[in-house]
Amino acid sequence: MPYRTVIQGWHDFYIVAGTVAATLVGLLFVGLSLHLRVVLSRTEVRSLARVTLSNLGLVLIVSLFMVIPEGISITRTELLFSGLVTLGLIGPSLLSATRSETRTLRGYKLLIRIAFSAAAYVGVIVASGFYTHAGYRGALSGLVAVVVALVVISLRNSWDLLVSVGEVALAQEQSGT
Repeated sequence: MPYRTVIQGWHDFYIVAGTVAATLVGLLFVGLSLHLRVVLSRTEVRSLARVTLSNLGLVLIVSLFMVIPEGISITRTELLFSGLVTLGLIGPSLLSATRSETRTLRGYKLLIRIAFSAAAYVGVIVASGFYTHAGYRGALSGLVAVVVALVVISLRNSWDLLVSVGEVALAQEQSGT
């Protein structure tokens, strides 16, 4: 079966995934902006927010690339590039999170969240490597798993962000600062 016919079967999935990612980005911005001072004053909170936004951004970008009617080699290049760029974006987040003097989020929890995200980015890069005329069906299945994983990781990260930011804001409110 031709590639364009097969990819058309995934169209609705990627439309939904992109819509989910865009919606969650908006909700995350609203949720964090309610306590922006806490986000700005806590390096590790900013780092997890950046990683979570990168996760959702990658889902959105991958979804866009998958619904564009183009050939395998172009899609392969786009997936590789987006995975590499997103992986590069979390380097500073990891570095600043480990150097943070505040501990709104526990260090091991933060590192696990960032590591799961990095593994998913590598998954996009690996899927791009299998995105050939001979193996694109397996790459498509792997990419679906990565997209779902990124959404689940982002939901978990968002919960951690909102709860930890809320706890800090509540503590500040109770102490009068």
